[in-house]
Amino acid sequence: MDLKLDFSILKTLTELPGIAGRENAVRQYLKNLLSAYADDMRTDVTGNLIVYKKGSSDKNLLFCAHMDEVGLMVHHVDERGFLRFVTVGGIDPRTLLAQRVRVQTRGGELPGVIGTKPAHITTEADRGKAVGVKELFIDIGLSGEEAKKRVEAGDWAVLDRSCEELGDGLICAKALDNRAGVFVLAEIVRALKNPFYNVYAVFTVQEEVGLRGAATAAFGVEADVSLCLDTTGAADIPGCAPQDYITVLGGGAGITALDARTITNPVLFEKLKQICDKNGIRRQVRVAPRGGNDAGAVHLSKTGIPTCGLSIPTRNIHSNVEIVSKADVADVFRLAYAAAQEGLGDITL
Repeated sequence: MDLKLDFSILKTLTELPGIAGRENAVRQYLKNLLSAYADDMRTDVTGNLIVYKKGSSDKNLLFCAHMDEVGLMVHHVDERGFLRFVTVGGIDPRTLLAQRVRVQTRGGELPGVIGTKPAHITTEADRGKAVGVKELFIDIGLSGEEAKKRVEAGDWAVLDRSCEELGDGLICAKALDNRAGVFVLAEIVRALKNPFYNVYAVFTVQEEVGLRGAATAAFGVEADVSLCLDTTGAADIPGCAPQDYITVLGGGAGITALDARTITNPVLFEKLKQICDKNGIRRQVRVAPRGGNDAGAVHLSKTGIPTCGLSIPTRNIHSNVEIVSKADVADVFRLAYAAAQEGLGDITL
């Protein structure tokens, strides 16, 4: 399996804006990228992009990878032009302070920075408290009158961070959760030739706020099996014990056994491990007592779909300095590609 990935596509994907419910820029880029490789392509009512590739069997494989990232939505513009916001998806406020943002408005994009009361005018008691979202604001450098003309409640913002290579084969960027999974799925669509399965590659919306796109997509596809491509926490960092790592950066594809939303079909779980061992693909088992991904919605659709989450280990997840290993991304690609191209055999219990 000698397939090379074009990581320039991942760079572009991470730098696009697209919080949950506002994924249009990502969707349009994927449409342009994949139209030449699809036997059919459509966008459903929810906003999922569904790319179809005909296979050699009558079996259907549903891939999911969510396009949305965590971000911010404006709910108030004050008289001095400062923007108050809520978070969209799970963001630790500690990661927001002193960050640059790009505010998306009807008139275009505005740069801004996130601020709070500076340390030299706070009390010692204040400095000992964690800063919450209500203490933060976005400064776009405009007067109150001008800000109110250009920004309104419902406008949204993403963290402003370019994608950079780091260290030995690592990538650091915003939105690697889950543009890394989107990248893998896009590369699968581009690489597949006469696969075993009829492949429905679905780039889903609103995963970060409740797996919403995956729920509607799974209902609309008569899938025999599903693989959901996403990132997962790699807690192999100072302050975390080895038993709490979940996954390890550089340890290979994460094959989910259990998380807070799914327990993987045991036959499918074993088949995926066998594909790795047969093809020399590095793998690690993901057991995550917290968190979930699109698999949580997919496996419950209709009468049930055998489903597994395939995960890319990610440090600093849900921040603008997420880190993944290019080798891990390639391992998830190789595993998912082999499953689609060659088939998984009988996965009945």
